[in-house]
Amino acid sequence: MPPDERPAPVPIIIDTDIGEDIDDLLVLCFALNSPEFEVVGVTTVDGDTDARSRIARRVTAAYRRPATPVVAGYYRSMPQANEPWPALTAVTQNDVAPTEDGLPPRCETPADELIARFAAQRPGEVYVLTIGSLTNVGQALVRFPETARNLAGIVTNGGNFGPDRETRIGWNLRYDPVASATVARSEARWVLIPEGMKNLGGLSAEDVEAIRTRRLETTDVIFTAITGWRANKREVKPDSTPHLSDLRVFAHLLGGIIETVPGRAFITVGPRGTVAELRVERDDEGPHTLGWTAGAQAGADLHDLFMKRILAEPIATKEV
Repeated sequence: MPPDERPAPVPIIIDTDIGEDIDDLLVLCFALNSPEFEVVGVTTVDGDTDARSRIARRVTAAYRRPATPVVAGYYRSMPQANEPWPALTAVTQNDVAPTEDGLPPRCETPADELIARFAAQRPGEVYVLTIGSLTNVGQALVRFPETARNLAGIVTNGGNFGPDRETRIGWNLRYDPVASATVARSEARWVLIPEGMKNLGGLSAEDVEAIRTRRLETTDVIFTAITGWRANKREVKPDSTPHLSDLRVFAHLLGGIIETVPGRAFITVGPRGTVAELRVERDDEGPHTLGWTAGAQAGADLHDLFMKRILAEPIATKEV
């Protein structure tokens, strides 16, 4: 399709716990090199958000987007005070950006304020894609209630459910149950994509080798991250190949890959806000959109598109 006939890119904020599992970094690279998306900002969440911010800024710099705002967001889940604590969540990919040397400056606007600001500036246009805990978004909805109406939507990778699976709470919802419940009960248009959806898998050993041998600045960053993930992530083996769970939120916005149904998602918060249960139900009158199934061919096509974008030179684009 000629460039002047393509639909306008979808403005997105990527809210991520990048640096722990590998798929966050991979999908950030995919989004930055996809003309379908306009990455207007990146917010990091949960634990050592400063280290996560460094990694995200190393990626945006490699893709020639040094002016993309990257914010170190909330350290701790709602409703705790936002103070660092000794047991910060481990970051496995520190070799990507161990210091601030050579990095674009981080944005000092608080994460929730940044989300609210972009939503207010472009009402009905901006999506927040949450691929970590929902703390930054939950705080934005509480501190800036108009954000729920201004956002085009919140698309979350979280939970396990669907026609052939038992419903269970997923990690991204469990890490901050209060924030998850806040999103579920807000006026925001919420799309919940299951973490364990079939047919949207990961990379092969051949894919990793193609990344290693491509020798672009971008693929060098990716391979460094994969190496750190293999070495430092608990329960990951030295020859493990990356999964792409977080790619599902982008697949939803690309269209034609994930079948969705209207419904309701209920988050039940346990004592002290530390435990949650998830219940979902199909409901034609429900306020939420639930990811339901994905076809095998659609998943294969998405994998091929992902590899094409990852191995390509950074696309030329104006800064946001």
